Amino acid sequence: MSLFLEWKKLKRTGYITVYMGCGLFASAFPLVQMAVRQETFLSLPGNPLDILMNANWQMIAMLNILVSICGACLMYHTEYAEKGWEKMSVLPIHTGKLFLGKCTLATLGLAVLLFLEFSSLTICQLHCFPKTPVAIKELLSFASFQFVITLPTVILMLVIASACESMWVSLGIGVILLFTFSIFPQENLVLSLLPFSSPFQLFSLAQEQGWTSLFIWVCLGEVVIFVLGEGVYQKIRRSFS
Repeated sequence: MSLFLEWKKLKRTGYITVYMGCGLFASAFPLVQMAVRQETFLSLPGNPLDILMNANWQMIAMLNILVSICGACLMYHTEYAEKGWEKMSVLPIHTGKLFLGKCTLATLGLAVLLFLEFSSLTICQLHCFPKTPVAIKELLSFASFQFVITLPTVILMLVIASACESMWVSLGIGVILLFTFSIFPQENLVLSLLPFSSPFQLFSLAQEQGWTSLFIWVCLGEVVIFVLGEGVYQKIRRSFS
């Protein structure tokens, strides 16, 4: 019920348009890159998917984080506009379920983004590396890894947006965190495990260093911590409201 309710509310915002627009833009980026710099990529040795990821993923990951920030802000802007959150609190609806509904929709949005982006990368590989067959298992491993390490950023941004009544405050916090963590050294293991930094990591590099399982378990643990932390925050907030 809460998921259906959240979906109805999002249809009245620009959330779906923002996600689809960003997904299409991010998907077009490797296609344009390959069209302009095809000879450069073809001259590079190694796995075609690794070449494409190394060349394009930093920009794609930044776009994914930006749309997650905007999406979280839009989700909660509808709640706080005209005291909507206060009105919802008197209804027989648990605020925790509302948050979980938003998390579910944001997770589905992330899955759609990655589907579009990896479809674009697959097209690039088929067109420019026709002699190398596309390994479905490898493609799914790359996509699954990027999904898991991006999820903490998506959930944390929802937590931040839920705490800020002004959309511009949460938007500013998200953008500051993005650009702060993006300039940190990505080879530092501790920093690379943090939200807003982990989405920039690559599956192939993590695999070479033996950090794949570490990234997956730490990021899943962060998701659980953020969801539980939101529940505690909502209880404290209700006691002081």
